[in-house]
Amino acid sequence: MCVIACGGSSSKPAQQPTLANTPEPAPKAAPEPAPEPPFDASTVSDAEFDATMNQAIAMFEAMAAATDAAAGDCGKLADGMATVMDDSKDFIESAKKWKDNAEMDKRAEEWMKGKMEALMPNMMKIGTAGQKCASDAKFIEVMKRMEELN
Repeated sequence: MCVIACGGSSSKPAQQPTLANTPEPAPKAAPEPAPEPPFDASTVSDAEFDATMNQAIAMFEAMAAATDAAAGDCGKLADGMATVMDDSKDFIESAKKWKDNAEMDKRAEEWMKGKMEALMPNMMKIGTAGQKCASDAKFIEVMKRMEELN
C-alpha cells in the first residue's frame, strides 16, 4: 500500500524533452516613418505668403519696441527679446518649413523690396542694440535661441 500511495514504481520517471539551446529571434524593428516630402513652395497661396510675411514684420516691430523699452539696459533687452520669441513661437515654427528654400527666399526678397524703407529704422535699432549687448551673458543666451531659428 505504501508503494502505491508514495508513488513508488519500478519504472523510471518519464524523460523531459531536451530543449534546444537556440536564442529567440530578435523582434522585428518597426519600420521608420517615411521622410517628409520636400517643401513645395508652389503650394503657398499669395494670401498665406502675405500673412506670413506680415507676421515677420510684426515680430520685427515687436523686437524694435522691446529695444526701445530696454532703453540701453542689456538685461531688459534680453528679457524683451525672449518675450517676443515666446509670443512668436507659432509663427517661427510655421516659417521653418520655408527655410533654405530658394524659391521662397526669392519670393520673400521681392516682397520685402517695397517694405525696406519702412522696416530699416527698426532693423538698425535692433542691430545697434545687439552690438551694444553682444558681450552681456543674458543677452547671449537669448541670442542662442535666435540662432537656432536660422
